[in-house]
Amino acid sequence: MRLLKRIDILFFAYLIISTLLLVLSWDTSIHSFSLIWVRIIILNVLGALIYLDSRITNPVIRLFRLAYPLVLSGYFYSETVFYNKLLFDNIDPVLINLENALFGFQPSFAFSSQFNSMFFSELMYFAYFSFYLLILGFTFYVFLKKKAFFEELVFKLSAALYLFYLIFSFVPSAGPQFYFSYPDNTLPDAWFFDRIMHFIQRMAEQPTGAFPSSHVGVSIIILWLSKKYAPQFFKVVWPFVVLLILSTVYIKAHYAVDVIGGLLIAPFILFLCNYLFLFPNLDKPEEIERIG
Repeated sequence: MRLLKRIDILFFAYLIISTLLLVLSWDTSIHSFSLIWVRIIILNVLGALIYLDSRITNPVIRLFRLAYPLVLSGYFYSETVFYNKLLFDNIDPVLINLENALFGFQPSFAFSSQFNSMFFSELMYFAYFSFYLLILGFTFYVFLKKKAFFEELVFKLSAALYLFYLIFSFVPSAGPQFYFSYPDNTLPDAWFFDRIMHFIQRMAEQPTGAFPSSHVGVSIIILWLSKKYAPQFFKVVWPFVVLLILSTVYIKAHYAVDVIGGLLIAPFILFLCNYLFLFPNLDKPEEIERIG
């Protein structure tokens, strides 16, 4: 059996496209050079992981072997800010005008000001944080309980994330928390999870990827996949996804139109993920390994 799998072809395709965008957006700052070096390191580590998996039968190695694009997804999201203005600048003014036309106000401002209790703020911060738990929980649940579908579902989830990143690479938007200045970008206070989210925002978040909301789109896609392949998981997580969608606006990570965009584009993204998984010539059908 060939060493490369569909998940590898998907990841390397994204790596090539994003590297091309990086080169076309090249500047002399340290960022462009550091992004190239990170790619070199990633390629060497992946080569070792792929080789190791072909020689050793180990469930932990196999888990990382098939799910590494999910592990790396946060990094590749954050780097889109360095090449997402290749065609034009942030479309935040367009999104703000659209919100004013649709609602007559800015929902992210009104939501957090009207519901500003510490308890509700804590709930919203936890809901936003639950996006990471949702991805981890879905991945481990399928790996442990639905092994026959693990490779397929992780491929589709990874494809969904990276398709959103490609959109962000061409549609630059910062979101309310980055685009607006003080005091409009002030976030509500809570007890604990606000500190966790502020830390994540300082370390990993960038003024990129607001429209359409990948938090919303990917969460909806996970619900669709889990309803079909892991209905018990679906029953547990769907209330958290509802809260997560609300939280994206509450903590000013997204405009309300970003949420609408995420909801509308999710079916199309899922269609592309299904198509890519079944795309001919990426792998022979009999070589699509089902972990059992």
